[in-house]
Amino acid sequence: MKHVLFVHSASEQHYDSGSNPLIRYLKSQLQGIEWHTPSFPREDGQVYMNWVKVLTDSLKDIPDEDELMIIGHSFGGTVVMKYLTENQDAHHISKVVLIGSPFFGCDDKFSASENKLKENAEDTLDSKIILYHIQSEDDDRVDIRHQDCWREHFKRVNTITKTEGRHEFHQGIEDLLPILES
Repeated sequence: MKHVLFVHSASEQHYDSGSNPLIRYLKSQLQGIEWHTPSFPREDGQVYMNWVKVLTDSLKDIPDEDELMIIGHSFGGTVVMKYLTENQDAHHISKVVLIGSPFFGCDDKFSASENKLKENAEDTLDSKIILYHIQSEDDDRVDIRHQDCWREHFKRVNTITKTEGRHEFHQGIEDLLPILES
């Protein structure tokens, strides 16, 4: 069985806002995937320690031997990468897709030290994981320069730069479909 764990953004999560329209789009386009879309404590802000507990609890619901792909949207991607570069995980994680995820330390807006990845984080990421970062040039929340910061710190990241989609990609990301299907 193939699983996708979606770690949503820190914005409000209503039917037509936050990561929900993107999640609905992906679910409607992709069959044969077990989706895991837990709610994260966004009301407490962008605090890694609060989010990582939900992440680790969600991972317990997925058999270690099954294929797992993780999508992290915005701050959700930062949480995923911090967790995976600071912990050993037994899951068969094939891909990690970051969507508009800030690289903490890239600019003053995203500089909270508790959310920063450690130096040489790329060296601790499982080498079998295929890493992607997707961002839109018209992102109104995370500056497109963050994609360059991810590239600088993770040389093997595959980047996809969209001309539009803003931060939340409510109309979906067609380029993401073959990544999750393969």
